[in-house]
Amino acid sequence: MKKYFLQAYRILGQIYADGAYGNAAFAKVGTTDMTTKLVYGVLENDIKCEYILSQLIDKKPQRAVWIMLKLGVYALENLTDVPAFAIVSECVEAVKAVGKGGASGFVNAVLKRVAGKEYALPSEGDENYLCVTYSKPQWFIDKLIAQYGEETATEIVGARSSHEEHIRVNGRLTDLNEVKRALEKAGDGYRISDVGGIVVKATDTVKRLFDKGYITFQSPSSMLAVQALAPRDGGAILDLCSAPGGKAVYISELCPHSAVTACELHPHRIALIQKYKQRMHVPNVKAVEYDATRLNGNWINAFDFVLADAPCSCFGTFLKHPDVFLSRGEEQVIELSAVQKTILHNAAKYVKEGGYLVYSTCTLFDEENGQVVNSLLEEGGFELESIAAATHIDGGKYADNRGWVQILPHEEYDGFYIARLKKVRK
Repeated sequence: MKKYFLQAYRILGQIYADGAYGNAAFAKVGTTDMTTKLVYGVLENDIKCEYILSQLIDKKPQRAVWIMLKLGVYALENLTDVPAFAIVSECVEAVKAVGKGGASGFVNAVLKRVAGKEYALPSEGDENYLCVTYSKPQWFIDKLIAQYGEETATEIVGARSSHEEHIRVNGRLTDLNEVKRALEKAGDGYRISDVGGIVVKATDTVKRLFDKGYITFQSPSSMLAVQALAPRDGGAILDLCSAPGGKAVYISELCPHSAVTACELHPHRIALIQKYKQRMHVPNVKAVEYDATRLNGNWINAFDFVLADAPCSCFGTFLKHPDVFLSRGEEQVIELSAVQKTILHNAAKYVKEGGYLVYSTCTLFDEENGQVVNSLLEEGGFELESIAAATHIDGGKYADNRGWVQILPHEEYDGFYIARLKKVRK
C-alpha cells in the first residue's frame, strides 16, 4: 500500500499546492487503479476529511502531513477490505518516505483515533449535514437549494462518479460497428449512449483506438451541444470558444463540406486544437487566435451557425473533476456571467439572418445560463427554438424543451446548459 499512498501524495501535492488540474497532475506521475481511487477519493471527500480531522487535532500541520492524513482518513473510511492497522502503518511509512519522519508519531496517533471512530459526523437535519455528508461547499449547496429546491439539490450533490468513459467514433476513419467489433473481440463491455456514443471503461483497447484517431473521449453533454446546433453541411460555421477542439472537430465530421472556424484566445490553446485536428485527421477546421470578448467586424453576419460554448465556472463537471471546488468559488459565477454576456452578444452579431446560435456551458447556475440568454432575447432579433436532439435523451425528460435544457450531472452526463436560438432579423 505504501507505494500507492506515495503516488497519490505526489499527485495531490501538485493539486493542493500548485493548483494543477487533476488530469495534468496524473500525467506527471505513474499511476495505478488504486492510486486513482485514492486521489479521486480524497478530492471527492475533501470537506468530510477535514471535518473529521478538525475534531482530532488542534492545529493544522504542514501541507505534506495534512495531505497524508487526508489519504489516511479516506482509506480508513472506504477501503474496507484493507485492515485498519495496515492503513495506519503504511501511511506512517509513507510520511517517513517523503522526509517528514518527525511527524510519524503524530500521524500514527491521529489515524489510530480515526480508526477508532473518535469523531462524530453531522446528523440529518443539522445545518451542515449535506455539506459534510456529500463533501461539497456550503455555498454550493445553498445556491443549489435556492435554484432547484432541496430534493433536487440533494440528488445533485449525491450523484456518484462513474468509472466508465464516454467515447465518440471518428466517422472519417471508421464506423460504430467496427469499433463495437474491436471492443467485443477484446472482451470489453460497452453500451450505446443516447447521443450515439459509447459508454465503456478506458481499457487498453480503447486507448489504442484513441491513439489511432478512431475514437475520442467526449461527454454526451458536449456532443448534445453540437447536435443542438444541427449544422447544415456546406454552411459557414464558427465555434467561438473552441479549445481543446472537440466540438469543432465533431461539427467538421457532421459537415465535411463546410469551413469550420475554431476561435481561441491564447496560442497554447490554439495548439490544443491543432493537436486534436491532427489526431482525428480533420482537414476542414481552421484555428484562429482571437479574443471572443472583442467584436470582430469581419465576422458580422458571416456565419450560418455559431456555437458559443462560453468559459464558465465548470461546476457541472464535478463528478469527473472534483478538484473544481479547490480552484473556484461562488465569486466566479458572478464574474463569469458578465464575460459570458459579452461573448454571447458578440456571437449574435456573427449570425446571418435565419441562422442559428447555440449557447452552452458546463455549469449549473442561472447567472451563467438562463440570465445570459435572456439578456440577448430582451434585445430582440432572436427567438428560442426547440432542441430536437434533446427530445429522446435521458428517458425523454427533455421532450417538451422550449429551446433550452439544463442537464444535471449524473452517470455519464456532465451538468450542462444548452440553448438554441434562431436569428429572425438583423
